[in-house]
Parts: sequence; structure tokens; C-alpha cells
Amino acid sequence: MRTQQQIGCSAAGLQTDTATAPRIEIDTRSGMPVGPKFWPRLLRGDVFRSNGADFLRANAVEFGDLVYFQNFGVRVLQCNHPELIQEMLVRDAGHHHRGLVMQRSRMVLGEGLLTSEEPLHMRQRRLAQPAFHRERIAAYGEVIGEFARRMTGQWTEAGVVEVHSEMLLLALRIVGKTLFDTNVEQEVESIAEAVDAFMGFLPLAFLPMSHLIQQLPLPLMRRIRRGQERLDTLIYRMIAERRASPEDRGDLLSMLLMATDEESQEQGYAERMTDRQVRDECLTVLLAGHETTANALTFALWLLATHPEVQQRAAAEAQQVLKNPSQDSLRGVSSEDYGRLPYLGQVFAEAMRLYPPVWVTARTAAEEYLWRGIRVQRGTILIAPQYAVHRDERWYPEPDRFDPERFTAVAKAARPRLAYFPFAAGSRQCIGEGLARMEGVLILATILADWELTPESGAGTAIAVQPAITLRPAGPVKLVVRRRQMPDSR
Repeated sequence: MRTQQQIGCSAAGLQTDTATAPRIEIDTRSGMPVGPKFWPRLLRGDVFRSNGADFLRANAVEFGDLVYFQNFGVRVLQCNHPELIQEMLVRDAGHHHRGLVMQRSRMVLGEGLLTSEEPLHMRQRRLAQPAFHRERIAAYGEVIGEFARRMTGQWTEAGVVEVHSEMLLLALRIVGKTLFDTNVEQEVESIAEAVDAFMGFLPLAFLPMSHLIQQLPLPLMRRIRRGQERLDTLIYRMIAERRASPEDRGDLLSMLLMATDEESQEQGYAERMTDRQVRDECLTVLLAGHETTANALTFALWLLATHPEVQQRAAAEAQQVLKNPSQDSLRGVSSEDYGRLPYLGQVFAEAMRLYPPVWVTARTAAEEYLWRGIRVQRGTILIAPQYAVHRDERWYPEPDRFDPERFTAVAKAARPRLAYFPFAAGSRQCIGEGLARMEGVLILATILADWELTPESGAGTAIAVQPAITLRPAGPVKLVVRRRQMPDSR
């Protein structure tokens, strides 16, 4: 039997419209929220066949705002409402550890910001924060534009470009320059292999005894370890060179090595990061940072190619900002242009709504506690699926439609804040959010000012997704590129 709760007050104690209050249905026999049953799903083969993103979205539609299910004995609570997400990620953060995938990822990423627990996480965040200050990332605008123009300079008139591989390589070059102040061309193959292997790691994390499976000589685990060894060689070499010559070279690595934390010193910790800690943070930025940005850009370019009216408006904005006033040509972007490209900012935000690179955020209950009358047992996985919440028709009418107007100031103010959270929320909100947003907008401006994008002939109107550790396109994304005409200056 089911009972339904309509809770008309927010986490802050403010009265909420009952039409948009969390809808929670309880199974009276178990005392847990309703949700899909494991054994029927297993017998039908859905556990192995289903697309994870579509599964979570279907759960939200069928079962409501708090869903309970199990996967091979792992208890999962799925939160599909902004109030519940605020409680999970902010109010109740002290009850939680990192999600299962991030816990298992320590074998690759170490104790970086994505994987570490408190109090180490907060200490590392304080040390790393200056590297992501607005003034610091502003210096990277010209780097972003330079690499983007270098990429498009290789495109041919009316040629076909596989944009996902192009965006991965572009984002990798940019992160190599901003992180290490170096050219990573010689390491591209090693880094790409490590990323591909790491992204295939997700299914292992949910299997019983997965920590033991990781120790087996499986082909996937061998690829992960091989990529990790190559990246460790690269990163530790860079760290050793900087220790020997410690001047500030304007990159993130310099900031990480120079960062001091008086509060940590007062608590008896070392005031600077060790080589191992610097390595963990560098590897996190290198692997996670370039993959997520590249995926977001790929989906954005595909959406623009399939929505010519949006593309034309975005291109006009880019050309207006980047056109040299004294000649019929375009200049490169700079960080100052970011604030002059509001519509492109809306385009990038809407692309991340529909295809959030981080498509689900997870935590693990570190202790038993009560949540809205529900007993959350220790070890329960709590998830907040961006892919489902971002496509909820309560916050986004016609949710599958691409519409950048959803991100005007007025439209954003009308929605609950955590109806949109591509960079998560709370103390673990992505530290690189500002850099990622600027990078995405400036790259789109550079491309659209000079190139028109259209789908290949015969291409469908939908794009298949692969929800691994990040949300990736399931296959190549090929677009036709044509040189765009400059607007008449008269």
C-alpha cells in the first residue's frame, strides 16, 4: 500500500505552494518511499540493459520526488525536487560521505577535491581556492581563444568535423596550458587512454565486492593502471621541476605549490600541500576538468547546429563583440568579452540543462538518521540526478525543447535555485565552475563568429547519450562547417 505526503513547507521553514511541494509516496509495508522493484528489473534484464539517465528520469515521473530502490543489495534514495536536493547537499551534508563511485575512484584520483572526506576536503579546498579566483582565471581568456582559433584554423571549407574528439583535444590543450603552463601534445594519447578507461569504470562501482574486483587483472583495470602510471610520471616530473624553480608561472600548478593555509597550521597540519596532495588535485583537474567541458561543448554545438535560429542569434552576438571596428575581420576573445556575451551564456547554460556533464550527484550516508520521517540507514546511497531534475516540466515547460530564453534573469528568478545545479551545490560545489563557464562561452563565441554549423545530411534530430561517470555522446558527433560571412559594416 502507498500513502502520499504533500509537504507544504520548505527546508528553510517557509510556506510553499502545495502544487510544487515535494510529492513523496510511502510504501506502508516497508516505511520507505515507493520505487521500482529490483527482482522484476533483474529478471527482465533491465538492470543490465537500461540507460541509467533514462531510468532515473522515468523513476521521477512514475514514483515522485523521493524514490527508493535497490541495486544488488545497495539501498538508493533518489531525490527529484529542489527542496530535497537542498536538504541532501547542504543541510544534511554532515551526515554524508562521498558517493560510491567517487569512493571507488580514489584508486585513480587519490584524495583530491572530488574524492576526499572532511576535514581533509575543506583544508584542500582552502588551499586550492586562490587558484580559481576570478582575477586568476581572467588571465586564461586569451589562452582559451588562442587554442580555439588554432583548432578552427585546421578546418576546411564545407568540411565535416567530428566535434566531440575536437572538443576533447581542445579542452585538453587548454587545461594543459592553464594547469601546467605547458604543451601536452606529446601526452595526448596517454591522457585520452586514461580518461576513456576511467569513464568505463562506473559499472564496476555498483557491483557487489567491487573493491575486490578492482584488484583483479581485468583488461579495464589494467588500462586504468597503465594510464595512471603515465599521468603520474608526467605530473610528478612537473612538480619536481617547479620545486626546483618555484616562481609563479601564472598557472594553476604554481598556485597549488605556493598556497598556504594558516588555519591548517594552527590545527597541526602542514601549511602547504605535499607532492602527493598536489598530484591528486592536478590529476582531478586534468581528468575531470577537460572531459566535462568537452562534453558540454559538444552537446552545445550539436544543439546549435540543429536549431539554426538560435545559432544565428548567437553568431550575431559573437560577431558584434569580436569584430575589429577598423577592419573587416575578427579579433581573438579575451576574458573581458565573457560579460559581453549574455546570450551565448544562456545557450551554454541551456545545453548543460539538457545534457549536464555531471548527470547525477551522489552521497553515502555515513550514519543512520531520520529524514522527513524516513529512516536512512548507514551505507544508503543518496542521489540527486541533474538529468531528471533539469527535465522536470514543473520548472521547465516542454522540458525536452532547447530554449536559451529559460536563462534570462527573470526566468531564473522564477525557479527554485536547485532546479538547476550542473555544478552541484553546498561545500562540494565545483571549485572550477567560473573557469568552466567562461571557457565554454568563449569557445562557442570563437567558433560561431567564424563558422556556420549544420548536421550531416540524413542525420536524425536526436543525439544518443552514454551516462558513464560523465554524460557523453554515445557515438561520433559529425557536423558540417562552413565559413560564415562577416556582417555588412555599413
